Parts: sequence; C-alpha cells; structure tokens
Amino acid sequence: MKNGLLVYTPLNGKFNIGDYIQSLAAKQFFSNSSTFLYIDRDHTNEYQGESVKLIMNGWYSHEPQNWPPSVLINPLFVAIHINETIKDQFLTEKSIAYFKRFEPIGCRDHNTLKMLSSKGINAYFSGCLTLTLGLTYKNNQVNSKKIYIVDPFFYFNKRLSSLLNYALTLTCHYKVIKEIANKIEGSVAVPQTGWKALIIAAALYKQLHTVIEDDVFINAEFICQEFYSKDYRNDDDKFKKADEILRKYEQARYVITSRIHCALPCLAMGTPVVFINKADDTVFSSCRFDGLIELFNLITIKKGKVLSNFLGKKLKCNSIFTNKELHKPYQEELIKRCRTFISKSL
Repeated sequence: MKNGLLVYTPLNGKFNIGDYIQSLAAKQFFSNSSTFLYIDRDHTNEYQGESVKLIMNGWYSHEPQNWPPSVLINPLFVAIHINETIKDQFLTEKSIAYFKRFEPIGCRDHNTLKMLSSKGINAYFSGCLTLTLGLTYKNNQVNSKKIYIVDPFFYFNKRLSSLLNYALTLTCHYKVIKEIANKIEGSVAVPQTGWKALIIAAALYKQLHTVIEDDVFINAEFICQEFYSKDYRNDDDKFKKADEILRKYEQARYVITSRIHCALPCLAMGTPVVFINKADDTVFSSCRFDGLIELFNLITIKKGKVLSNFLGKKLKCNSIFTNKELHKPYQEELIKRCRTFISKSL
C-alpha cells in the first residue's frame, strides 16, 4: 500500500501555505517513506491508482459535491473541519454512511464535533494535527531577537471619515507606518503599493499600536501566509516554502498572528505566540475556532477596539512570555493515533 499526502487546488490563483503546513504535520508520521502520492483534498473521489494510506486532516470542503473519497483510499480522519456554510451539502446520507465506516472521527473544532454527533457519527475533539509539529520543529532559542508578525487581523473601513482618520494617523506617525507599508505592500494580503499601501498600513497601526510598541513594528518581519500559485512550479515547491516558514517560526523570539496554522505550529514547537482574535467574525471563519481559541494567548478586537490583552501591556522587542500548555493532551493523543494508523499492516 502506498502512502499519500493531501495537496490543494489553488483558489483564484492563490494558495494558503497553512494547508501545506497541515500536510507536513501528516508527513512526519510516514518516517520510513520518501515518496508519496499527492492527492487533491477537494477531488479525493477522483483518485485512481494503488491503494493508499492517507491522513485526512484539514478543511472540508470547497467542493462538497466531490465527497466521499475513492474506495482506494484508506483514511485516518483526525483534525477535520467541516465548515458551517456547507454542512447541508456535505453531510448527505451517503457521506454519513462513509464516515461511520471509519469511526471514530477526530474533529478539529467543537462545531464540527457537534455537527457529526448530531448525525449519529462517533466523533471526538482531537484539536489540529499541526499541534504535532514539535516532533520535527523545536524552538531552542534563548536570546533570539527575531519577531514575526503574520497576517494580523485589523479592520479597514473605506468610508471617507475613516480614510481621513487613517491619513491623520499617517501624518502623526509617518516613520513607523512607512516602515510597515514597505514590509506589507505587494503581498497577497496587501497587493497595493505606494500611497494606498500607506493608508492600509495606517489602519493596521491605528488599531494595533495600543498593544504593540513602535519598535516591534519597525524591527519585526511581516509574513503573509497566502501566495500566488504562478510563483511556484509544483506542490514540492509549496512544501519547501511551508518548511521554510516553519523554520522561521522555530527560530523566533515570539510571533504575533491571526492565522491558526501559524499559532498552532508555534504552540507545538514551543515558540511564544500571540493570537489576535476578531470577536465579531463571520460564521464562515469563527466556526473553525471553537476549542482552539482557548489554547492561545489572546488579544481580542471588536469593531476596531481592543477588548482584552493577555499581557496587560504593550508587546516590546524584549517582551518575555510563555504559552499555555492546554494543547499538550491533544498533541499526545494525536501522535498516538497517527503512529498506530501508520504502523498497521494492511
């Protein structure tokens, strides 16, 4: 039986490196394999070839009509998320019967757990498979000065009054905002350049400067976890990029992010991480977080205002803090289940 890894169809010419980070988490458990069959997550029903073992973690699905998977796939369902917006299309009678064949089903969030349990499927909360990345990546830095700011959430309002407010903020804090703009412009998150990027950077600064000191904005490296597919030849290149980014997080003093597939790997490898949480997020996004959000050091924002800050003061370049350890039982159980699955002779 062959070993498989999930890969991902780009959406609108872009891909989220967090998906490939999740597949790297699965790859760790195939320690005796150097070759893999790449199987598209949203087209598993189309797989034709040799029987294949596949850890099927992650988001389901952008293409619910393509479910369930091929009978040639032997799956382990851990750390899956079924989005609230497609549950009716996804959880058909055929799909429910399929899940029952492979119980118990490990769910990445409580919302998915409730969804499956309501259909009579034996399910449990597993957390995310990226919590196991500490098997490969370990933060042993004692005096690192490297700080990463990864896709931090902030509101951007296009009303004239708000734009004028951003312009005023830019005038008063030009040096630091210019530095931010130089770092974020031209990325997938901020494709704008010039004065448009400056205004967006001003909006970011206006909302986050109450919890982040200017020296952090100036010295940190900004990372966007979305990329243009045209810049990568194939899935191998995307996996290399995912590893490169994880190696950066592994060396960090701390990380600030609103990406769960940045924050969860940081927990796994022992890198201090702050999660900026949007309290009034859409169902499409917020349904992913129930059960995970509690694991993080949080800064919570609602309607552009900071509601809470775990640290109680601004983050500085020399700030020292530690992560919670609530993730560790899930980490241990995920490792155990994946190793058992891989070791089975079929």
